[in-house]
Amino acid sequence: MNDIHRMGLVLPFPNKYTYIIIYLFTLIIGCYSAKAQSSKAIDVTTKGIQIGQQVPDITITNIHNYKAKTAKISDFKGKLLIIDFWATWCSPCIAMIPKMDSLQKQFGDKIQVLSVTYQSEKVAMPFLSKLEEQQKKHYNLPIVTDSKELHRLFPHIYLPHYVWIGASGNVAAITSYQEVNETAIKSFLSKGTTLQQKKDEYRPYDIKKSLRANLSDVDIVTAYSSTLTKYIPGLTPIMDVSIDSIAGKKITILNCPLLLLYDTALRDKFILSKNRLVIETIDSNLINSKLKGTAYRKWLENGNGFCYELNVEPEFAKNIYEFMRDDLRKLFPKYRAVIEKRNKEVYILKRTSEVDKIGTIGQPYSASFSHNGCKMVNTYLIQLISQLNMIYQQKCPYPIIDGTGYLGKVDIELDANLSNIDSINKALMRYDLAFEKSEAPIEILVIKDAPGLTVK
Repeated sequence: MNDIHRMGLVLPFPNKYTYIIIYLFTLIIGCYSAKAQSSKAIDVTTKGIQIGQQVPDITITNIHNYKAKTAKISDFKGKLLIIDFWATWCSPCIAMIPKMDSLQKQFGDKIQVLSVTYQSEKVAMPFLSKLEEQQKKHYNLPIVTDSKELHRLFPHIYLPHYVWIGASGNVAAITSYQEVNETAIKSFLSKGTTLQQKKDEYRPYDIKKSLRANLSDVDIVTAYSSTLTKYIPGLTPIMDVSIDSIAGKKITILNCPLLLLYDTALRDKFILSKNRLVIETIDSNLINSKLKGTAYRKWLENGNGFCYELNVEPEFAKNIYEFMRDDLRKLFPKYRAVIEKRNKEVYILKRTSEVDKIGTIGQPYSASFSHNGCKMVNTYLIQLISQLNMIYQQKCPYPIIDGTGYLGKVDIELDANLSNIDSINKALMRYDLAFEKSEAPIEILVIKDAPGLTVK
């Protein structure tokens, strides 16, 4: 699980259509400021060029890996132009780079993929060079950096975001990454097939106010000192814990599955990751779903998504998670969430020699992590373990644990793909460290039917 910070976005596992473009607010907030009193959901994509409309023949600048540094939209007439909006921090975007490169090679001059980021050349290009180095491949896609005009023409919230422009220069489709594949492109080129359209709904929300105050147009069912509603269209999925010495402590969860409610309620005891979860209920699909994109959103809308808020006075702040657990027992009496120790296969970090090659030399603390590696100075190994579990190895079936027994602070720099254990181990060799697969008793979250119900 990702740590949640104020105004942070999170779902149980970030592959659930969860990537929000924070910079979007600098582009669109002015459009909505005059309507700030309205809390109705707005589809942000409708504020730009629409399907069927002609794209203005703008000049695109800051193009890399292309025959020229600039190009006009009209330069791509006669072929399908797919504009791929991405960012270096977006994991699904990075995963799509090899796929987009392959599609470009497969379809040749019938299509043109244009990879577009709002990030600067100094950020994007070194990142891509490092990615190519790690994957031992070269990608020939044209890259547009520092993009402002294209983002203005095609506003969006979630990444990756794809705009399909037909041979005549009209917008043909606006989609998510699920629709960008060989079959869809072939069908579009031969038949002009209509694609599933992407909607990026935005509803203004003031995190300093209560859920009830923000949603005066929505019927809210209250329970004890809490507020619980079903899925509310347009609200960005979020989990926020805020503390105020005067107002007290507040938990806010918007448009998330029941799993995230249980995860949040146990935050003072347990940090959840996908490989530390067991669902033993009659119908696990009521707890969480493996669906993605539009299908996942519809699953939430069909009774499986919730908005929840809990407020407590300052003197009860330390008990807020206990109060939330009580709420869940009352609001969802058919389930129980418990932490149990079970034997599981894990990746355990071990020392391969008795030579201390990791002890800090005492420089000021610093720690930075990215897909391409990390640098830790004067900190503890648990920080590496936590980052791997929560972010870079969250899809790994095996939990990451520390078995070194090393209690001191360390200095470690890894030039590695943090999503790949073999790559990490190669970088760890210089420190006489390695992750080994083993079996160990670890704490896991078990969600089960309450006593009296039988799992079929």
